[in-house]
Amino acid sequence: MQTVIANREDFFIPNCCPIALRTIQGDAARQHPGDLTDIRHTHDFAELIVITHGGGTHWIDGISYAVSAGDVFLIQGNTEHYFTERHDLSMYNIMFDEFYLREHLKSLHSMPGFNAFFLFEPTYRRRHKFQSRLHLELEPLFPLETLLRQMVSEQKEKRPGFDLILLSRVLEIFVIISREYSKSRSPMVRSLFRLGNLITRLENEYRREWTIARISRITSMAPSTLLPVFKEVTGHSPIDYLLHVRLKKAAELLLTTSKAVSEIALECGFADSNYFSRQFRKKYRCPPRMYREKQQIS
Repeated sequence: MQTVIANREDFFIPNCCPIALRTIQGDAARQHPGDLTDIRHTHDFAELIVITHGGGTHWIDGISYAVSAGDVFLIQGNTEHYFTERHDLSMYNIMFDEFYLREHLKSLHSMPGFNAFFLFEPTYRRRHKFQSRLHLELEPLFPLETLLRQMVSEQKEKRPGFDLILLSRVLEIFVIISREYSKSRSPMVRSLFRLGNLITRLENEYRREWTIARISRITSMAPSTLLPVFKEVTGHSPIDYLLHVRLKKAAELLLTTSKAVSEIALECGFADSNYFSRQFRKKYRCPPRMYREKQQIS
């Protein structure tokens, strides 16, 4: 079967917040423009799927998974997927541009459940055979459906500011999902939650001295297991990720305070200001003082 590339214009309104909601009610084909539910396809944006009724079989990157009402899962960009079977299936599909939302999602990285579900779960899906998915019972699913119906109404009526309402509802949905994911007692989910907690702690405790031994204790994983998984998801080793967090915080302080470079280096976890300057230059392609001056001029 040939893979179709979804057209962004079928979902996102030009010059508007790149968030869109589509619904599937029952098993009829082509329920909205651009509907590729039953056609193997891919797209360069992310898709959050919430199944509210019925069930079916979802094919994701060559593996088929049985899904049912209450299942919630994320399809990251450039992932091939489609439904090979549907049985009275109803679901909501939230499409969103991850790059656009990156700034809005910063604060959500303080939630281990967010990091576990949105970063690690899609990568672990194949290894866990989809057993790490989030499944909601009726009680937590109800408020989620309420927000989704509000999004449907706002998208349909397109009153002024509707795109901001969509953004606020999406962020609220992400928080609910993150909280529910953190409640799971599944051993597989708990392992992902510990990885999510690691990112939260690196983001919040960047001043502390970190070692691979300490990181392994926090995640309850041997370095041989932890390191390749962490790098696959984030693109960095945990120590390199920490360095990235420290440099990002230092760049913020350079622009928002008048503190000396050596003081900022120490505040961000660098005991050696010369090492800090070398690493800063490598990342931002100029020394810290010049970075501050350039940004002030612009």
